[in-house]
Amino acid sequence: MMKFELHTHTKENDICVNMTADEIVKAYKGAGYDGIVITNHFFGLSLEWYKDELAGCGHDGIIDYYLKGYKTAKATGDDMGMTVLMGLELRFDGTINDYLVYGVDEDFLYNSPLLNTLNLDSFLKILPADAIVYQAHPFRNDMSVTDPKKLYGIEVYNGGTNADRNEMAEVWAEKFKLKKISGSDFHTIHHLARGGVIFEQDVKDSKQLVKELKGERYSLMKAD
Repeated sequence: MMKFELHTHTKENDICVNMTADEIVKAYKGAGYDGIVITNHFFGLSLEWYKDELAGCGHDGIIDYYLKGYKTAKATGDDMGMTVLMGLELRFDGTINDYLVYGVDEDFLYNSPLLNTLNLDSFLKILPADAIVYQAHPFRNDMSVTDPKKLYGIEVYNGGTNADRNEMAEVWAEKFKLKKISGSDFHTIHHLARGGVIFEQDVKDSKQLVKELKGERYSLMKAD
């Protein structure tokens, strides 16, 4: 079995996070996790947060900056024997819905338009065939629930969301037969180990991650 976090942010790419990628990987390792997916925010606001650092950067420079947290986390994970994978929490311009994306790689980011400038339909058209999309915390205030036909699944448990909203997500997933995931949505140490999944098999890369998620060979972890 393999204890895995699916929703984590790092200080390198998110001003709302107060711990570095290195510190976060060590904290999750100490909490008994075997793997972690870095899902830093990819949206227009994050480009605004770091506009000074990104001044003069072209597309590739923006992607270089976006990958900083993931690459730091992976280096620490490699040293500690912990699996660290890249994912996305994606928000399209003009919306506030968030989507967790698994199964994409660095080349996809470099070879695609800036993903926040797309919409869900145009994003799905360029998404690799073996990648999957879940709506994150769909019942938070002011968010709208996405057409279930456009989703692989939803995050039914989010460690940073009120219990009643998570319960609504669970009911929605059951109603529309959407696949379920859980994640801590790590931003501060208080979110540590508040969610995730336990895989039946070892997961060492993104292809395996997607394979095990699609095979539903895991159980959900919930802090309450």
